Amino acid sequence: MRTPENVTLLSKDMLNQEFDTAVSDADFLCAHWRPEHCDPTKWEEPSTHGIEGVELVGDPHMKMWNETTSWKNPGRFHFKTSNVQHLAERIQTEGIIPSRVVYYDVETDETSNGAHRRGSSEILDIPGWMHQGVRFANELAKIRFANASNHVEGLFNNEPTKDDVKAGVRAALKQMGSYSKKTIREEVSIQGPGLTEKQQHNVVNDLYSEFMFDSKMESDVRYRDLNNDNVVALMKTIAENHSGQELWVEDYWFNEDEHTLCVNVGNWESRIGAILNAAALASKADRPLHFIFVVPIPSGNETLGDLRERFFTVNLKNLENRLLDIQGKSHTDKNRREFPWNNSECQHRTVAQDTENEETIPLIKVKNRKFN
Repeated sequence: MRTPENVTLLSKDMLNQEFDTAVSDADFLCAHWRPEHCDPTKWEEPSTHGIEGVELVGDPHMKMWNETTSWKNPGRFHFKTSNVQHLAERIQTEGIIPSRVVYYDVETDETSNGAHRRGSSEILDIPGWMHQGVRFANELAKIRFANASNHVEGLFNNEPTKDDVKAGVRAALKQMGSYSKKTIREEVSIQGPGLTEKQQHNVVNDLYSEFMFDSKMESDVRYRDLNNDNVVALMKTIAENHSGQELWVEDYWFNEDEHTLCVNVGNWESRIGAILNAAALASKADRPLHFIFVVPIPSGNETLGDLRERFFTVNLKNLENRLLDIQGKSHTDKNRREFPWNNSECQHRTVAQDTENEETIPLIKVKNRKFN
């Protein structure tokens, strides 16, 4: 019987050589890694976690750690070696508990997760782990998948913290090159499903305020939708990175000798109590009360200028009228001057909210009200 020319017969020696070089389950066995850990059915089923641009390649399989390298995950804000040691100690006392597999990029042989397991394996001489190959359409998909795949209750992973999610979302939005509260909020929900509602809210506000200063980031919408939390985060960002450009922040906001208050006009009624408390303290100290305020997004024929002017001529004026009525005083300019926010030394500011016509960084000085 003739052998076709394109077929090579393997001798017994060649077959043995082929078998010897292949990695078998036995190569992974050690004091802590037992035969049952090499069974893919014992592990959690791999998933793309609903991330667009992520493709599972092949089936779960054992893979040596030295066949891959750790990808520098931008969604890991802090990597604690103490967590690695703690995991190693738990493996020694509790053994290997199959949970989530380690994902690796088939194009680069970089692991997307499992850094703590890799470190603990090095301590305990565990040669490999259960892996799943993944192919990413782009860097954005890889960033998203890193945090999403790490959100799992179990022993062998470190849940993404609020700082981890913030770092991952920041990296993802920088890949996009643009932002809005909506896009940030959507990205936080993708990468931080394990965060509380308050934690997610804080991440959105912090990043939204941060991106206002980034010249490489463009706003998806014309008007910035700001609230009190945004302004507080904004003041902190200015103080830490742009204090020389906004002296008002140090001279007034962070100056214990001055009285300042942030007012979200869109949430006016809930701020009246804070205004009265701040006004009482300022009046007792015989000092002016400085406002930094934001207004709702304009609608219809309204402009930001209209809404800002209304803060003084409608919102504050109506509040003054109510207070004067309580005191039995007339609604005169003389009596209005007694309120600390009408002090001639007041330095009121509003935040730039129009991305087309206003500077990104500076706060906008608002003229004091004029009285006859």
